[in-house]
Amino acid sequence: MKNKFFNRYKTGLNCLLFVLFLVFAILFVDILTKILTDGISIPIWNGVFNFVSVHNTGGAWSILNEYTWILIILTFLFLIAFLVFNYYFKQRTTLYLVGFSLVVGGAIGNLIDRLFLGYVRDFISLDFLGNFPVFNIADMCLCAGVIILCVFFLFLYPKLNKGKLKKNAKYNLSKQIKLYKKGSL
Repeated sequence: MKNKFFNRYKTGLNCLLFVLFLVFAILFVDILTKILTDGISIPIWNGVFNFVSVHNTGGAWSILNEYTWILIILTFLFLIAFLVFNYYFKQRTTLYLVGFSLVVGGAIGNLIDRLFLGYVRDFISLDFLGNFPVFNIADMCLCAGVIILCVFFLFLYPKLNKGKLKKNAKYNLSKQIKLYKKGSL
C-alpha cells in the first residue's frame, strides 16, 4: 500500500482547500500568539527559552532595519512569483503542499504586521543559542516550509519524474534510430 502523504494531488478544489486551510490555520495561530505576547515578557525556562516582546522593523537578524517598505515590496513580489509557480507546477504531493502552505502562511503573517504596524512582532527567544534573533510563529513556518520544499525538490521530485524521463529517453532514442535508418544521421 502506498503512503498517501506522497500521493500526487490533481489541480482542483481538494488541493485549494487543503492549502487554504493550512494557510489560515498558520495565520490564526501566528496572529493570536503575537497578540497574546505583545508588550510582555514571560520567563518560561531561564537561560534556555523565554517569551520576550520585540518589535523588529527589519528582516531576520534585523537585515534592512528601518526599510520596512522594501521588505513589503519584496514579500509581495515573492508571493506573486511563488503563486504563479504553484499554478504551473503540476507535480504536487501532500509534502509539497504542506511546504508551500507553510511558506505562504509565514510570509503573509509577517506581511500583515509590516503593513498594519510597520514592524514585525517577535517573541520567541532561545537564550541558550547566545545572540540568536528573537522570532515568531510565522518565521518558524517560513523556515520549516523552505526545508520541506528543499527536501521535496532534492529527493522526492526526481523520483516522481523518473518514469517521465525514461519515456522521453525511449522516445528520443527511437527518433534517432529512425533518422539513422533514413540516412539523415
